[in-house]
Amino acid sequence: MLGRYEDAIAQKTSMSDELIIERDRIIALRDSIKDLKVVNYSMLRRYKGEISKLEVSNKKLFLLNESLTSSNQLLTTNLDSAKVVITRQIAKNDTLTTQNLTLAQKVAIGSELKISTAKVIAMKERSSGKLVETTRANNTDALRINLTIVKNEIAEKGDRQVYIQIVNAQGKTMSPKGEFTLYNNTQVSYSDLSMVNYMNEAIDLISLVEVNRDLLKAGVYTVNIYIENKFVGATKITLK
Repeated sequence: MLGRYEDAIAQKTSMSDELIIERDRIIALRDSIKDLKVVNYSMLRRYKGEISKLEVSNKKLFLLNESLTSSNQLLTTNLDSAKVVITRQIAKNDTLTTQNLTLAQKVAIGSELKISTAKVIAMKERSSGKLVETTRANNTDALRINLTIVKNEIAEKGDRQVYIQIVNAQGKTMSPKGEFTLYNNTQVSYSDLSMVNYMNEAIDLISLVEVNRDLLKAGVYTVNIYIENKFVGATKITLK
């Protein structure tokens, strides 16, 4: 009997305190019977009555304790299951977040504007003011850059700044008009700036950059093209 009490108390349910009290009553009753020096039938009947009451009380207490133990085990199982579900949901959310970030990055990249063609032509100004093509540095009064911004249906509509930078063989910007900042905070000088109203359709752009022929030398000149704060392409021209 006492062993069953000890097992039930060890389960640490809300009935533990009451079980301890009942266990101590049984121990006290047992010790009282042991202390009897002579047979006292009146006392034995009283102890027998106490034992009967304890048996009824014990049965109820053990049933309640077993019920609580089962409930606790069920709660523990449910809690463990909930933890598993939460852990899986967190992992799923993390995966979805990563996928969304990847998709957002792909959309951002896909929405960037690009150019399909770019060509630079050296121009000489005649006395009449008409511009004609030339290949010689000492005859060049302007450089004409033709380019096409390609169609992009997912790009945001609106005005775009297109920067043209003409660089000589020494890396110096020709006919600088100002500077702008790239996405990585690099400062870049530009030779011409055009504003275009982009409406998701292909658009042609012509930039005419006047140059001082006295500063031009024979060699290769690079034309870098930027839309907003990103490099989108380049082309070259060789002057004799």
